[in-house]
Amino acid sequence: MFKVIKRIVLTVVVLIVLFVALLAGGVMGNALPLNDPPGSFVRLYGYLNFHTAQTDLRSPFPELRTRHYSLSADELFGKVKEAVGRMPSWTVAESNDNSRELHAIVTSKLFRFKDDVNVSVVPEPGGRPLVQIKSVSRVGQGDLGANTRHVMDLYDALEAVGAHGEVERLK
Repeated sequence: MFKVIKRIVLTVVVLIVLFVALLAGGVMGNALPLNDPPGSFVRLYGYLNFHTAQTDLRSPFPELRTRHYSLSADELFGKVKEAVGRMPSWTVAESNDNSRELHAIVTSKLFRFKDDVNVSVVPEPGGRPLVQIKSVSRVGQGDLGANTRHVMDLYDALEAVGAHGEVERLK
C-alpha cells in the first residue's frame, strides 16, 4: 500500500515539474522583457492568465504603449500592410483602406494555434497618427506572452519598413 501511494505522489510531482517546465519554456520562447517594469511577477501573472494584449497610451508595460508616427495616416497604413506582408506566419484576413484597419491571423509554429491581430491607424490632431494593436488568442486562457510578442514583432516590422514610432512618456 505504501509503495502505491509513493508511486502516485512521485508521478504527480513529475507531472507538476513537467508542466511548470513547459510553461517556463513557453514564456522564455517568446523572448519577453520579464525583468522590465512593472516587474516579473506582474508580467508572469499576466502571461499565465490573459489571452489578449493591446496597446494603450498608459499601459504599465512599455512595449504595449501606443506609438505615434510622423508619417501621414495613409502612408502609415501602407507601411502597416507592408510590414504585415513581410512577416512569416502572419496572413492578412481583411484590410480596409478607408478606415485604415487591418485584421491579420498569426499561426504558431509548434501547435498551429491561431491568434487574431487587429491593427488600426488613427489620425491625431497635429498630424501624428498612432497605431493601435490588439492581439487575441482563439484558444486558452493564458497565452504565455504570445500576444505581447505579436505586438512587439509588429512594432519591429514597422521599424524595418521605415516607420519609426515614438512612445509618449507617462506623466
